[in-house]
Amino acid sequence: MSTINAASAPATYPPLPGSRAPAPVSTSGQSQLAEVLFSDLARTGKWSSWCEADPRLEGMVSLEDAVDAWQRRRDPRTYAVVAALTSIGSRRGGDDDDAALAVVLLLGPGIVRLGVTLRDVCEVDDVRTAVWEEVKLAEPQMGNLAARYLLQRARQRLTRPTVAARRSEVSLDQQLGWGGPLPSSRFGAGHVHDHGRAVAASAADDPVRDLVDVLTWAREGGVIEADEVELLVELIAAANHGVATEDAQRLLGERRGVGLRTIRRRRDAAVARLRAAAPAYLAATA
Repeated sequence: MSTINAASAPATYPPLPGSRAPAPVSTSGQSQLAEVLFSDLARTGKWSSWCEADPRLEGMVSLEDAVDAWQRRRDPRTYAVVAALTSIGSRRGGDDDDAALAVVLLLGPGIVRLGVTLRDVCEVDDVRTAVWEEVKLAEPQMGNLAARYLLQRARQRLTRPTVAARRSEVSLDQQLGWGGPLPSSRFGAGHVHDHGRAVAASAADDPVRDLVDVLTWAREGGVIEADEVELLVELIAAANHGVATEDAQRLLGERRGVGLRTIRRRRDAAVARLRAAAPAYLAATA
């Protein structure tokens, strides 16, 4: 349980436990939150208890010391500190909201940089909220790449809704929800629409989310090209609708002005590169 309550927190306090629409955190509010959290953890002895419970926090006399080590001294030990606090803050771990807030404070510079990168999509406050939510959802056994993982997941969380709206990019969520460019006369428009709603309703736990993340990562990292992602997604959508593999390949070849063998060759090449990149993806999201 958090030792900071609504009465003691500043007006711009980030996500309170159970809050679906956390208040935004201004720059001054972030500083006020840091001061409140620093003093509260020291006063209650909670930081000391965390250090006793998790050896990864050893050597950090306070959260303030950890923030300084992470943001100023670039102490490599703090990668483990972020992992430890994520474990303590996760609902599947200690479910301690103060620990989740501590992670948000530690990752402050990275959150700001991500907010600048996504300035056409969201505000920095949205990134803070997304990081908070990812900490609460995280697995408790986080490794030293926890910071990178949390920021990456926050980015994916914030950009996913906009992907489907951008016609200039491959609409992964839309296509994997079976609302993609395959002709409705061939696959049934009504079925496409209904299935898309079903997929969207269960997106939090559906493997579609993981596939979207893999393909998004691969595209952004240059592992495969956007047109290759589109090809794979359309093949998956066709298979889901019971279209024979050869028929789907022939149709997609006709749309692209190439033969069936060319489609197979492009598919196999893209899949091979994805397989080769699998260790890098797992390391990036570990």
